[in-house]
This record gives sequence, structure tokens and C-alpha cells, in this order.
Amino acid sequence: MHELSIAQNILDIVVAAAEKEGAQKITRITLVAGETRAIVPEQLTFCFEVIAGGTIADGAELDLEIVPVRGTCRGCGEGFIVEDFLYICPKCQGRDIEITGGTELRIKDIEVD
Repeated sequence: MHELSIAQNILDIVVAAAEKEGAQKITRITLVAGETRAIVPEQLTFCFEVIAGGTIADGAELDLEIVPVRGTCRGCGEGFIVEDFLYICPKCQGRDIEITGGTELRIKDIEVD
């Protein structure tokens, strides 16, 4: 379950950032995650809730925005969303695909009081 280590990293980052700004409470965190990260939202939320207990992030809402895998065909230049992890260009059926999205994992926003 890699969600636990991801949750711990999120907590470390948001608590440090909030404390640096003098915040007393973290109320919401928005996380952007690409499909290739294979994050199970329910597991990540559960892990975050458990480890955030007793910190300034205790009770914070964790919003997860899942970004689809995007690719660009190097043969014809077609940009597309990769469906079912089939890295085949829908226009020319080429297989030389550059992944252009869906691999990210970043904190987008932190709301504090």
C-alpha cells in the first residue's frame, strides 16, 4: 500500500508550509495525481486521516484530482488521452508515443485558518 507513504509525504509538506506561514489549522488540501500513480482515493484518504490525527491537519479534507494519461504520437503528432493503458495512436495506430500527462503528483492547494 503505497498510499501510506504518499499520505505521510503530503502531511510533512503541508504542515511545514502551514507552520512557516503561521497557520493554526489546515482545513483542506487539494492533490493532483496522474492515473499512472495508481492511487486508490479511499485508501489515501483513510491513511491521511489516521496519520494527521493530533496535528494541525487533523480533520482536514483531502481532495484528489485524478489526471488522465495523455500521449502524443511521434509519428503523426496526434495528442490524445490514453484509454485502458493502450499506448496506440487513435489516428495512425502508431506505437511511438510520448507520455505528456498523467504522471504528476503534486499538492495544488492548501487551505488554512
